[in-house]
Amino acid sequence: MHPHLRGGRVENHIGKPPFSAPDRDSNLDLPVFGSIVQHESSALDHAAIEPGGSELLFVLHHLKIFKLWVFGFPRCGDGVGAGLVREDMSCSEDGEQELDLDLWEGQFEFVGSGWGEEGVGEEGQGATPPPYHTSHLAHQLNGVKKSPAHVWCEDLTEQVQMLQQQVSCLADNQTNTDDRYTRAKQDSAALQARVHMLEEQLRETELRAEERLEEEQRRNRELMVRVEREKQLQIENCNIRLQTLELEGASMRDETSRLRSQVERLRYEKAMVEEKLGEAEIKIASFQVENKELRELERRIREDTSRDRKADVQLVEEMSRELEQLKAERGVGTCDDLNLTSRIQELQSQIDSLRHQNKSLQEANEELQAQMLTRSVEEGRNLLTGVNASHSLAAEFEAMSQSELRDAQDEVALEKMRTALKEQQEVNSQLRCYIDGILLNIVDNYPQLLEVKTHLKTF
Repeated sequence: MHPHLRGGRVENHIGKPPFSAPDRDSNLDLPVFGSIVQHESSALDHAAIEPGGSELLFVLHHLKIFKLWVFGFPRCGDGVGAGLVREDMSCSEDGEQELDLDLWEGQFEFVGSGWGEEGVGEEGQGATPPPYHTSHLAHQLNGVKKSPAHVWCEDLTEQVQMLQQQVSCLADNQTNTDDRYTRAKQDSAALQARVHMLEEQLRETELRAEERLEEEQRRNRELMVRVEREKQLQIENCNIRLQTLELEGASMRDETSRLRSQVERLRYEKAMVEEKLGEAEIKIASFQVENKELRELERRIREDTSRDRKADVQLVEEMSRELEQLKAERGVGTCDDLNLTSRIQELQSQIDSLRHQNKSLQEANEELQAQMLTRSVEEGRNLLTGVNASHSLAAEFEAMSQSELRDAQDEVALEKMRTALKEQQEVNSQLRCYIDGILLNIVDNYPQLLEVKTHLKTF
């Protein structure tokens, strides 16, 4: 038996859809067709050389009908092979063949024309079964020896049955394959449509993404330009501020150096003023002692002056009384009268000179007191303002008094100067005490005034 006729599926050698597909491989039919042709040629050889060749020719006739059934029947109405095969055959609307196969009883019976039917034979009457029908000979003709043609026909029948089963399987496989192909084609069309739709969506998404990217890039460029401009402005502002701070720092350093030098100078001046203040305090203490002494001396001088005045007044009164007595007596000599008159005149002139001298001394004392007052006020102001007052008024008066004492030879002038000096020293001491009281009161109650003045003087 040929290997392609042993049963099972007949598949394409290159994996394409089998048998009846429009694009099936035509090489699939070659093995079956070659096997049948080979059997047909061998049967013709047997029919030609063996007796009973008519029976073999009849079998070959049925084999040709089988080939037509396998490889393509003519359309309905041709009349070829009608009634030879019990399987129903119908023509579809598009002209293609459709086979109704019975998978359970799928086998052929070669009974010839008119077997089991009336009017099928050549004469239209029922004929007896031929002697070469194998299936009936096996039951009816017992003891008849089978010819080689009968044996060969039985083998061929088995092969045809196997081919029928294979063709049925191939038809089922082809139907399933066509269904799968149709579904796959529909799925492919749907997937292609979805792919096209997704491609359109992808292109739209890419366009939107490109537009969004361009917009973001434009915004980023604008932002970078704005940030760069703001950075440049900040850098310029920082540079300007740095320059101003450097100038201010230089000016502050200069001002600091100047203030340091000024502070050092003020410290030195303060030390000098404190030293001079100590000296002035010492001098004030000595002046106070001298003032007390001068006051005591002035008091004594005033007491002496008052006593002298009283004595002069008493003397004048006595002299006037004596003059009156002399006038009353009239008996006194002319020389005594002249002496008395001259003495009275001298005394009167002395009194006038003393009065005039007293008046001039009082005026000089008042002038000296006024000068001492003004100079004391100026000295106090100088002490308050910190002006260097190396030569005090008392020192000047002391120098003047010493020079005048050296130069003056007259005791009256020396006495006048001493009196004036004492009075001036007394006024000076009073003024200094007053200034000291004011300063002490300011230091005790309002020390911030001196600090503010010192700060203002520093600047």
